Amino acid sequence: MPSSTRRIHKALAVCAVLATSSFAVAACGGDDGGGSSSSSGSSSGSGKLPATIPITSVLDLTGPVAYVGKEEQRGMDLAVEQINNSGMLGKSKLKLTYKDTGSDQGTATTQFSQAAKSDAVALLGPLLSNEALATAPIAQREKVVDVATQSQNEGLLKTGDYIYRLTTSQLRYDNMIVNQLSDKGVKTVKMVYANDNPTLTDVATNLFAKGFKQAGIDLQDNIGIPSATTDFSSITSKLTSGNPDAIGLMLVGTPIPSLVKALRTAGYKGQLFGNSAATAGTLLPAGSAADGFLYAVDYTQDLKFPSSQKFVQAFKAKYPKNTPYGYNATGYDAIQFIAAAIKASGDASREGVLKGAQQVSSSGNFEGAVGPAKFTDPDNRDLAAAGALVEWRNGRENLLKPGDANETVQPVKAQ
Repeated sequence: MPSSTRRIHKALAVCAVLATSSFAVAACGGDDGGGSSSSSGSSSGSGKLPATIPITSVLDLTGPVAYVGKEEQRGMDLAVEQINNSGMLGKSKLKLTYKDTGSDQGTATTQFSQAAKSDAVALLGPLLSNEALATAPIAQREKVVDVATQSQNEGLLKTGDYIYRLTTSQLRYDNMIVNQLSDKGVKTVKMVYANDNPTLTDVATNLFAKGFKQAGIDLQDNIGIPSATTDFSSITSKLTSGNPDAIGLMLVGTPIPSLVKALRTAGYKGQLFGNSAATAGTLLPAGSAADGFLYAVDYTQDLKFPSSQKFVQAFKAKYPKNTPYGYNATGYDAIQFIAAAIKASGDASREGVLKGAQQVSSSGNFEGAVGPAKFTDPDNRDLAAAGALVEWRNGRENLLKPGDANETVQPVKAQ
């Protein structure tokens, strides 16, 4: 999850998915042998799973990014419920415990350390990149699989072989925005980005800068601002000066709709685009001013992949008034990955979860809420979904085109 942000109103959603999804089934042919007993967590060296399998999610359930944590929590809770009711793990039941970071790195480190020394056989989270980078070494030292669910920092997975990521980095699919702008005839662009956010700094100054150059688009200005910025008057003037064909907002939270409204109020009529932080109703406060806003995501409800549609159907059957977004899908897929790992190895010790995770991630058979995806380097630990290009219009996210499921990084089209 990107760094500093402000809490914004979200359309709360819960993910309800079938435990018999293709992702859950993918590990059914795994080795039934077990690993040795861990000093922490349940063990099943004989291949017989224990009655209860404890896992812990260290999430931001209060603080600036609590809206993300609560969405993921709902997805995780219902995934656990579906898995336990399905008998996927036989008579064994997952027991999920939560610890709240409060969106504070120090608290996250403390809570994660406690979880790593508990009987949990796998850990999830936390969300913020600085939290994830601080806690990953703890998981590696304690030899417990840590499934990151939002952090997109490129250095996270270098921590070691116990660290997996179940959210696809926007660095893998944001080139779809470059292609769309090129197709629309955009020749000049200006951007603003959160310069205290490592992921968005990389997106703005590296990925987009290179992509625009390849596409023959002139990046005229690239303005870095703190995430906590609330006065956009001078930024609006700089961005609209010269009337560029498109303006990009690489921001998080309330600054996105605030700047959208400021730009439209100032009379700017060109194309607006952003990053995946615009999802999950972030643009609702901007009203009709946000119509036509382009961004790319790892998941949207309009994806036609069979596993994605199973997710949507189950979700809407249980919560007909809510919209499933990527945070719900990520929480679901993360829990399903852990369950599939245990199923694959037949061993609920920490060593068994690692062994099963390696089997599942190297099998090439991942299909979750995000659709068909692959685990990539390092060591098949980074999830790469196809992603999707979407447009916000009439108060909802609309699919323009899905990414290519055969690519782990969506390429800039040749000119």
